[in-house]
Amino acid sequence: MSRKIPCRVAYIPFSYPDYPRDLVDRFIGESEEMLRDLGLEVVKAGPVIELSDASRAISTIRGHDIDLIVANLVSWVEAPNVIAVLKEFKDKPLILWSHTMFKEGGELLTLGPLPGAGVLRETLEEMGFRFWFIWGMPEEEGVRSKISLYARVAHAAKRLSRSRIGLLGYASMGMYTGTFDHTTLREIIGPEVDQIDQYMIVYHFDRVSEDDVKKIVDELKKRAEIGEGVPEEYLIKTAKVYLALKKLINERGWDALTVKCQYELSRYFKFAPCVPLSMLGDELPCSCEGDLPLIVTQLMMYYLTGSTTSYGDIHLITDKYLLIGACGFAPFSLADGRPKIGRHTALYEGLLNMSNYRSGKVTLARLAYLRDRGYKMHIAVGEAMPPEPFHEVGCPPYPSMKVVLDGDTEHFGQNMCSQHYAIVYGDISNELIELCKLLGIRAIKS
Repeated sequence: MSRKIPCRVAYIPFSYPDYPRDLVDRFIGESEEMLRDLGLEVVKAGPVIELSDASRAISTIRGHDIDLIVANLVSWVEAPNVIAVLKEFKDKPLILWSHTMFKEGGELLTLGPLPGAGVLRETLEEMGFRFWFIWGMPEEEGVRSKISLYARVAHAAKRLSRSRIGLLGYASMGMYTGTFDHTTLREIIGPEVDQIDQYMIVYHFDRVSEDDVKKIVDELKKRAEIGEGVPEEYLIKTAKVYLALKKLINERGWDALTVKCQYELSRYFKFAPCVPLSMLGDELPCSCEGDLPLIVTQLMMYYLTGSTTSYGDIHLITDKYLLIGACGFAPFSLADGRPKIGRHTALYEGLLNMSNYRSGKVTLARLAYLRDRGYKMHIAVGEAMPPEPFHEVGCPPYPSMKVVLDGDTEHFGQNMCSQHYAIVYGDISNELIELCKLLGIRAIKS
């Protein structure tokens, strides 16, 4: 059985009255069983064979919180019967799935579903439905893998539409590419942005429980390698910032957050939040410098995979690889071995994560704007491996990775959307591209 996909689908089989009902029912049963075998939560409506069946199918689906509609053509259909049902759910992503031919007794047979799909595919396109078209029988691996992929995409889109992102401060140091259009983000991609100021960290910092602080410090010492010159006072500050952020996450219902560190926290408060965010990064998507398009990209990756996401600055582009590293942030679970914590020696005050990333296949991506203020996403896939040691002048080593791209580094550089790129382990380029198509985002793959 495939891994469970947290997606609720409405399964609607369509057929035609002149075909053997036992054969139609058999194919419907096999198709429904396949969907359940993928781990999908299935709400079955139908079968819709006559126009009179349409109202019953609509009533069955209404009242369920559906992520995706699967319209399954088991045979030839009368197109108006299909549209009568689907038009009631035009706001939902849709898979138009046509069965094809089958063999029985050595004969190649058909109920005519693909000709019916030929009528409907074009009709749905002209009517402006958001849909994917697939064809094949339920036992075919290609059909199973496509439905699995599209289900993950549809589920991610629904979760995005119900998400809240915490924005503490705003884009740091005048980064134009870190700014955002609140209204179009909410309309097109989905998340709400809850913007408050970094003072709220300070407010809760002064009010955390000393017992809770001690527990976090003890856990941090067990989990991470603490470098020389790191005072106990800084570990206590780390715990307090972590707890303050946790308080805000829980109170305000955030699904992700980004913090403007420079300069309010890193210099005036005298403690950059790199390590607290590295701890929180294993609990929900986090990033720094108030870069909103970046954290939205991370949230998209997280909803597609359920895996921890990170980000890095693009420091070097060669003809074969990229060198990527952020100035102190990386979720602890992504470290190659035990996480290492050190002290900032320039540019910032406080502690930083100094761990190299573990090796493996990674996807890099970045959401950005088109000139007309529509959205685009730049995507690349490569193999992460240990980098040649480097550091910013005067600073300790940052969490970093060398990424040997599967694609063209020159193309990557010419399409680079900002210095920050989101990172997730595994190749999810197809999932990101399909999510972009669903949301009306232009996808660019290097």
